[in-house]
Amino acid sequence: MDRKRVGIVGAGAGGLAAIKACLEEGFTPVAFERTDQLGGIWVYRDISQTEYPEAAAVYNCLKTNGSKAFFGFTDFPCPKEWTPFVSRQKCLEYFQDYATKFDLSQYIRFNTEVSTVYPTDDYETTGRWRIRIRSDGGYCEELFDAVMICTGVHSRANLPRYPGQDIFKGEISTGSTYRENTKYSDQKVLVVGGGISAGDIATDISNASKQTYISSRNGFSITPVIGPNGWPFDSFLGMRLIQLLPAWVESCLIRRESYKKFRCEHLGLNIPSESGVRSTGAILNDNFINQVLSGNILPKPRIRHFTDTGVVFQDGSTVEDLDAVMFCTGYHSQIPFAAEIFISGTSDADRYSLVFPVQLKHSTLAYIGFFRTATIGSPITVMDMQTRWVAQVWSGKCMLPSIPEMLTDVEERQRAERSRYGRVICQVDAVRYMDNIATKIGCYPSLASLFVSDPRLAVRVIFSPVVPATYRLVGRHRLEDARDVILATWSNIFGRMPLKNQQVKCTMWDLGMTKLCVFIITLMITLTLSITLW
Repeated sequence: MDRKRVGIVGAGAGGLAAIKACLEEGFTPVAFERTDQLGGIWVYRDISQTEYPEAAAVYNCLKTNGSKAFFGFTDFPCPKEWTPFVSRQKCLEYFQDYATKFDLSQYIRFNTEVSTVYPTDDYETTGRWRIRIRSDGGYCEELFDAVMICTGVHSRANLPRYPGQDIFKGEISTGSTYRENTKYSDQKVLVVGGGISAGDIATDISNASKQTYISSRNGFSITPVIGPNGWPFDSFLGMRLIQLLPAWVESCLIRRESYKKFRCEHLGLNIPSESGVRSTGAILNDNFINQVLSGNILPKPRIRHFTDTGVVFQDGSTVEDLDAVMFCTGYHSQIPFAAEIFISGTSDADRYSLVFPVQLKHSTLAYIGFFRTATIGSPITVMDMQTRWVAQVWSGKCMLPSIPEMLTDVEERQRAERSRYGRVICQVDAVRYMDNIATKIGCYPSLASLFVSDPRLAVRVIFSPVVPATYRLVGRHRLEDARDVILATWSNIFGRMPLKNQQVKCTMWDLGMTKLCVFIITLMITLTLSITLW
């Protein structure tokens, strides 16, 4: 029997995970990468050297938003000697090492751009697809049994339009073109946006500019990166124990810890009203607050209109003599080469679990990485789990629900997002989302079974961050050393820091007595609920 041939669009983190997942299930993967190397948005290119300025790219000061405890693929643990937060250079090195270890590069066609993905003439019976590609040799088409689109949500930057924007004499750009701050030396710069990139870029520019302003439409949600006793903030909130509790408990803990350091209203930062619509982004940069407190960054409300030399804001205040405005306002998730796939009146957000388009007859097309993550968890791990699920659906090891059930799931998700944010943004709670996929493919570790077979590991699973290796502990394609990775989680968070002159034993109890109290309270709640349900 012929091996199923799978087309993969993109060779970033999602594309690499897709290749690996296809190989695990016995498929023949063919990945198309329009640039000359793997790594996707983590490949640093000077803006003058890139052919795709509209696509997201790393800037000099970029690091991972979360700590390395949550970073990486499920079957390739992050090196323990690395620092708690991973730099852009280390990220790219990690992807290259991953490709080398599993020999993935041989399945990638570089400098090959996908122009169209469309169903074959016999799609109704076979579910197959054609991919039209462009390379140095011109255009050609290839046939595939299934396709994973792994270009993610950062392919085309969003540039909003405001009244008077055309007459503004300063520079207007998007965050996708930002690399470093030297060009803004001694300038007045306005950064527009309230998310992670906006916070990072505004902070970096403020170190060189004459004055930096930041404007947000829906207000700022600011989460500290460094938590109690110097631990990464997510190392506590990402513990399995916290994830077993209702999501609102995590939200309360985030707000509580944030308010210990600062209150947005005291700093002049816009915060969402009590009307119900919340901020869709979050700033994860502790230096941002320092720059606000020192006046290097001045927060402003939403823009009303531009003038030829500046901007007028919603509260009537103005900023004149602006040299540059940078929009860090997200990206369009639409995919031009897949436009013909969708039936009129449907949206590319109409996907079961954000992966499988519900309106298609066959589940032979999957979208990888088309989501936004909340505070805890790594998108790399989420994409890894998505590709494993997809590959097992295609190999027949896992079944999808009926179309009515999938439609109901889509409608419920979209309704919840509209209620919370006022619109559909395809955001996921990473750990809970991955747990759901893990349950589907049979790799979610049963705590009850672990307490019987390996009590030490069970306790560590509950009281440790949900590291990627958690999803390789049991099930298909399990990782032999997953247990060791989990047991070493706390000691590996800080790794072998270069300034440490002796080995320091790090444990969860270093988080402090406050956290111990939370552990005890949440454990009591869990036991009470278990007894009640029993």
